[in-house]
Amino acid sequence: MTLRTLAVYDLATVLNSLAPIIADAIARKVTPGAVVLVSDGGEVCFHHAFGRLSEDGPSTAPDTIYDAASITKAATSALLMTLVAEGKIDLDTRVAPLLPELHGPGKDQIEVRHLMGHASGLPAHVHFFDRIWACDLAGAEQPWDAIATMAGAEPLAYETGTKTIYSDLGYILLARLIETLTRQRLDVAFADRIAGPLGLEDTQFINQNGPGHPAPQRIAPTGEAPTGVGGKRGMVHAQVHDDNARSSGGVSGHAGLFTTAPDLARFAQALCDAYQGRESFVPQEVVRRFWTTAGAPETSWRMGFDTPSSTPGISHAGDHWPPSGVGHLGFTGTAMWLAPAHNRFVIILANRTYYSWEPSGIKGLRRALMHAIGDAL
Repeated sequence: MTLRTLAVYDLATVLNSLAPIIADAIARKVTPGAVVLVSDGGEVCFHHAFGRLSEDGPSTAPDTIYDAASITKAATSALLMTLVAEGKIDLDTRVAPLLPELHGPGKDQIEVRHLMGHASGLPAHVHFFDRIWACDLAGAEQPWDAIATMAGAEPLAYETGTKTIYSDLGYILLARLIETLTRQRLDVAFADRIAGPLGLEDTQFINQNGPGHPAPQRIAPTGEAPTGVGGKRGMVHAQVHDDNARSSGGVSGHAGLFTTAPDLARFAQALCDAYQGRESFVPQEVVRRFWTTAGAPETSWRMGFDTPSSTPGISHAGDHWPPSGVGHLGFTGTAMWLAPAHNRFVIILANRTYYSWEPSGIKGLRRALMHAIGDAL
């Protein structure tokens, strides 16, 4: 797949509308820099870098590598699309018989769609990293085995399928499910099934137990960690920012993917191609099923992706993005929104956690950019 720049767009006009928005955010220390890419009709019509990798660091480049944070969940979902297409699993498959880690009252009712749609009943977040860094591996031999064991043993917070609570635990378990079905480690399965076929040369998990990333100077740091191994503080750079993912080795289903705007564009375009029935890594019927299936009633969440809120003024996608669109945010400051029926997508990469782990203006920045892009299109 080749992404081409569409010359008929007046890039200067688009830049003039986005540059002041990002310049203001940089001045207010929402983020030290950002990369924005817009594609419409299968053509990249805008791709620009703003600011710096860090406050006193080098300038951000169009191919700067960012910690994608929870956009990792979209990659995990894409892997599950390939397994559904191959008939190895289905959305209504009950998970407990396949995962010994998942046990306890009520968990025999959890299906794949519940984990993917944040409707499993598992709680929003648990500090498993505290136990792992204290050398409590829950009887497992390795940290990654430990975090899957801990997630699977966590008591349900509500009845499965009755509502949605955004939770990383489901994607920790989905990663283990992928590994069980493929007999490959998650990062290897992603490389073989997604990154390799799509030519995502700068997209990978950084396995902390393996070789380092070949180009750490291209990676935007994600800020000062409050705690770490042994309680030490330090700048998180070329390591996943999420504590649960970092404590378990850096490869997880909920966080851990590092990527660039051009690579995410290839991924997003491949999904749009699949949705519209063009040749891609997954069939049209699978993508459409994932993006129209929910794990519980009255939720914006679909399988691995969110949809824009119908309430004006609150969606990170802005108020002009098509309601049929899908997307995902990342805690570090990333966002990806697709309008597959229009063959359109927007990618925003930033490292807003460099200054603060608190929201600190990132929602306003995302909404302002999406409004400006919507107007430009």
